[in-house]
Amino acid sequence: MLTQTDFEQRIVATLDDPEIAERYQAGDPLVIQQIRSHAAFLALLSQEIDVATLEPFLKTRDRSILADATNKGILPTGTPCQHQIDVINQGSNSVSLSQGRMIDDNQGRPWRLLAAVNVAAGETATVACEQSEVRQISYTVPFAEEFHRVTIGVQDGLFLAGIVVQDDATIPNLYIRKPRWMNVAPSEYAINVTTNDRRQIMVEFGSDARAGRTVSANQVMNITLIETYGEVEASKLKEAALQTTLNNDENKIKIRFSTAGLIRAGANPLSVAELRLLASYPALYDENSVFLGNFDFLVRQRFMARAHYLAVWNENIQERMYGVSLGDMNHLQLAVVAKNPLEQVTLEDEIAQAIGRADSLYEGRVKKRVVQEREYALTITGRLAAIHDMDTVKAQIRSLLTAQYGRTRISTSRWLSNGFNRQEVATLIRQSITAFQDRMSDFSVEGEDLSISPVRPHEWLYLTDSSISINLTRTAETGDALWAL
Repeated sequence: MLTQTDFEQRIVATLDDPEIAERYQAGDPLVIQQIRSHAAFLALLSQEIDVATLEPFLKTRDRSILADATNKGILPTGTPCQHQIDVINQGSNSVSLSQGRMIDDNQGRPWRLLAAVNVAAGETATVACEQSEVRQISYTVPFAEEFHRVTIGVQDGLFLAGIVVQDDATIPNLYIRKPRWMNVAPSEYAINVTTNDRRQIMVEFGSDARAGRTVSANQVMNITLIETYGEVEASKLKEAALQTTLNNDENKIKIRFSTAGLIRAGANPLSVAELRLLASYPALYDENSVFLGNFDFLVRQRFMARAHYLAVWNENIQERMYGVSLGDMNHLQLAVVAKNPLEQVTLEDEIAQAIGRADSLYEGRVKKRVVQEREYALTITGRLAAIHDMDTVKAQIRSLLTAQYGRTRISTSRWLSNGFNRQEVATLIRQSITAFQDRMSDFSVEGEDLSISPVRPHEWLYLTDSSISINLTRTAETGDALWAL
């Protein structure tokens, strides 16, 4: 890799203007500053290229991971929490609350009623609500352009949960979201929602000649945004109140969140650590889940933030791992563990519905299996120099491996058919445990033989303190002195 000095020397060597060369030799700051700025830019670019060539499969830098997510169309969207609330009427008249009425919880977050509710005097009614708010944006197209893009600004602290785009026609035309313009005819009312490496949301309109519709100058687009705070700790939801009251009867309304009333847990956009796992999938995997019949990527990018473990497999894997069964033909299998146990059934149903929308063949044909937890036996054998404390090193190894490959970790959230990568485990130990960074200490990593008992898709594989065996001895030069005086 060339340094900034190398680039500066090569730039100066190519100067063919004697006046500029003389000014450089004389130390003219205007010339030197320009040459050195170009050299610094090229040196930084050289670093980026060198690092990029070293990560063709496993993305390591945050920028590479975000760029990969952008190319695959993974949007930074949040999932609104849904919860049941009890509406208590302490007045003498019945009160009706319409769908969409806004309430605030005890932390000031806004919630929308998902249905209308009528509460008689002295009675209590239950209704579902969602932690989200709706915001309207009117956008005037400045000029006609094919595949025109507009950046959508989301409010600080909130995440995009949904978007609706309509034009200003007498009967508004609804623009349907079509990822990557797949199966979009010319002049069809469609949009493509994209993002960039700064995770900004952009709405892209189409082209009359190729896909979608070309926007015209001064055309007004009405954009409706649904924004949410994402993850909400349901255990802290207690009291709530109407944002505005329309009459005296509504002042006598008391609202509280129902006990065990969680419908759907909220979730933040995928973190860089979660995107790192999705970055390991080939670029061909996108929302077109029919590719090779693999729905794992499609399901994982939508529901990974709400699950500790998630696996989807087709009938070929089902026959190979569980045997042939007539009832498994033309069916997909699903195994999932929700982060919040209260939404286990809801999460399974949402995943099944998403699969049915992606491929109508599997609509109503997703079988749900119970996840079985399984500890993976890992053995580490090594030699330590006398300077290191053996018990301390063993504790460091166990703490490191369970933090990376333990239960509820991202690394163990998928089906590990081949177990854990021993080379990856060895690299992690070598880079993180200082005791193995000298020239005398050494170790090797061995995993259990999975040919005897293969890991099946419904088995959640992870490491625990008890499943990690560590056999350490002292190096050969440790012991009695061989020199005698």
